[in-house]
Amino acid sequence: MRTKPLLLVAAVAAAGVVSASAQVYSVNAVGYVNKVIPKNGFALIANPLNAATNTIAALFAGVPDGTKVYKYIPGSGYKIAQYDDLSGEFSPPDVAALTVNPGEGVFVQNPLSTDLTITFVGEVKQGQLDTPLVAGLQIVSSQVPQSGDLTTLGYTPADGDKVFQFITNDPVPANNQKYYISQYDDLSASWSPALKSLDVGEAVFLQKLAAGKWSRSFQVNQ
Repeated sequence: MRTKPLLLVAAVAAAGVVSASAQVYSVNAVGYVNKVIPKNGFALIANPLNAATNTIAALFAGVPDGTKVYKYIPGSGYKIAQYDDLSGEFSPPDVAALTVNPGEGVFVQNPLSTDLTITFVGEVKQGQLDTPLVAGLQIVSSQVPQSGDLTTLGYTPADGDKVFQFITNDPVPANNQKYYISQYDDLSASWSPALKSLDVGEAVFLQKLAAGKWSRSFQVNQ
């Protein structure tokens, strides 16, 4: 697999209709979301629901042997956890203990020759939702399980912001996966090219010139 070249590209670098790759089922503010990781490939996904425990070990327990989860740490690079079917655990333990909270995201590598479905279970976050944003690159996502572009999902851009959306359906195998890149210009008050819609539970790389935050107030009955 082309793990290293693919991830180096990443390092330099839901209100809506739900797609077939992400299905949302909920009663009141509790539900589950399915995310599909393409066969022999990668997906950049988010945890769109607040679970009892939001660690890699808890969220991805029981995935197939050899599944890898890559968490990008701004300024440091990737921390990688791999699942071992014999032990029933991710290793190394310190990476398995890292959290993937709503508003964050990770790469998942599927070792299978068939698509892999990851199911997230938890509560829809409500109230004032703030995601801290660093200067530079980080992986971010909507804290609310809705689809739509960043503007629809409550993000207020700043001049020079860049969004790197990982395209997983164009087509597989993984070496054909790529990024769709949009940049915001304050003078025209627009993204070029126009932002694409994000699926429920889809994360993106966001590159900012200065730190900030992604803030949104949300209630289920809105």
